Amino acid sequence: MVSAVSSVSMSGAPWSVGSRKSAGNGALTAGWAVLASHGLANKIVFAMLLKVSLIIAILASIGTLVLSHLQVAEKVRIVQDDLQNTRTELEASQKEASDAKRDFRKAKEEGEKLAKELTETQSNLESAMSNWKTQQDRADKLEGANKQLTTDLVDTTRDLAAWKNLNIPLDQIRSRLADADSIKAANEALTEEKKLMARKIADQQRRLDLYERDKEAVVVLPPMKGEVLAVDPQWDFVIINLGENQGVKERGELLVSRDGKLVAKIRVARVEADRSIANVLPEWKQADVSQGDMVLN
Repeated sequence: MVSAVSSVSMSGAPWSVGSRKSAGNGALTAGWAVLASHGLANKIVFAMLLKVSLIIAILASIGTLVLSHLQVAEKVRIVQDDLQNTRTELEASQKEASDAKRDFRKAKEEGEKLAKELTETQSNLESAMSNWKTQQDRADKLEGANKQLTTDLVDTTRDLAAWKNLNIPLDQIRSRLADADSIKAANEALTEEKKLMARKIADQQRRLDLYERDKEAVVVLPPMKGEVLAVDPQWDFVIINLGENQGVKERGELLVSRDGKLVAKIRVARVEADRSIANVLPEWKQADVSQGDMVLN
């Protein structure tokens, strides 16, 4: 800028004051132009520095993004590898589960088959044991029968030898055996007859006891009226619908009538709450007592 002023001053030395003022103004204007050009250059440099800084920031951001992308890509790759490994392990686990399920099903079928075979075997064993026991019982019975037959054979042989030693003819032996059978039958008949006589004696004793009891004092009963519920013609006693609740007492006597006529006289032998058992007195019996006959005193 100094050289430019010097050149201006030296180019026209004999100028006037007005010329010098114009020249001064021109120089000042040129100076301001130079200064303005320097400001513009600074702005250009600042703009260029700003652009460079922006480019550096963009490049840094791009580097960061690239680095992040690389890191994310690495993580994605690791995750994909883990996913693939997990899928592989899952498929292996599913295969193992399928194999285990198949083995379990097979083992279950074999177990059911073995259980069925065991049940059949147990049933067959029980059947065999039952058959064996039956055969054993049969064998024991046959053995017992064989022993009995052997004993009978020995006894028969001994008896036959004894008969032979007696020197008795066979006809006489048969006759004596027939006599023995007849004696045995007669003895059995006597035994049955003895039993019958014992029953008759007991019956007579019972009647005698009733007769002896009839000799005791008769109990007087209050007035009452009833009917015959049942009759035993064999033992000659009746059941009436009068009992202790109606004032009946043992050895009390009542009359039995039918259609206003005397049928028999009874004596109470046993008393219950609402019924009694009474014996028919033979000396007062006019006819057979029937169910429904009236009882009174």
